[in-house]
Amino acid sequence: MANNMPNNMPNAGTSAANSDMKEFFLQHGIKVGAILLIVILVVIAIVHFHGSKNKADAAQAELLGPALAYEYTGKKDSALALYEGLIASNQLKDETLAKAALLAGNIRFQNGEFDEAAVLYQKALDNAGSVPLIRGGAMHGQAAVAIEKKDYSSAAALLEKFVAEFGKRTGDLEDRYEKLEPADQVPTIADALWKLALVYNQMGFQDKAKAAAEKLIKVYGDDQLYSDRAKKFLATL
Repeated sequence: MANNMPNNMPNAGTSAANSDMKEFFLQHGIKVGAILLIVILVVIAIVHFHGSKNKADAAQAELLGPALAYEYTGKKDSALALYEGLIASNQLKDETLAKAALLAGNIRFQNGEFDEAAVLYQKALDNAGSVPLIRGGAMHGQAAVAIEKKDYSSAAALLEKFVAEFGKRTGDLEDRYEKLEPADQVPTIADALWKLALVYNQMGFQDKAKAAAEKLIKVYGDDQLYSDRAKKFLATL
């Protein structure tokens, strides 16, 4: 990873750790999170579709099957063409439409087509109902688009809403040991808190950035990757 930090970044040159954090945020952080989210969603979608017992659900699953197969084998362009073709055909309904839009949005995002991704994420959100994985994926995607566009105010609002809606863990170690601590509704809350800390710092809100990083350590201290990042980040404030 390069150690040079763009001149327009706040606190430029204060420390090597700070430089690494900013470089990661600008070059890798969002896209790595999106890739992780794609993998999670594809696996969950395949498992869900294979386990469907409802005829209507099974029919919808069959429509998405070829696109999922393409995506699972890394043929993103073919998957995107099928997803968007199905969306345009109006054959998909409700959750299945939302899943297709979310997965298509992720591919557009990875291609750097952020405006197109934003439209697909909104379609996913509009059709997701109360399904946490789809709602969460779409909201997280919207935040990632906002960050790429340097619209940090919108990104912060989306990430705050995401964490509030889907983050259920408390950080109570006694409850965790007794297996009484509630589980998050989506698996990417730590990633969202990390992005939120960085976004707050970009906006000059260091108190909020510190609070987000401290919450990340307290609640997700068992996630060494994000916990270590948060500790290094706090050391630069």
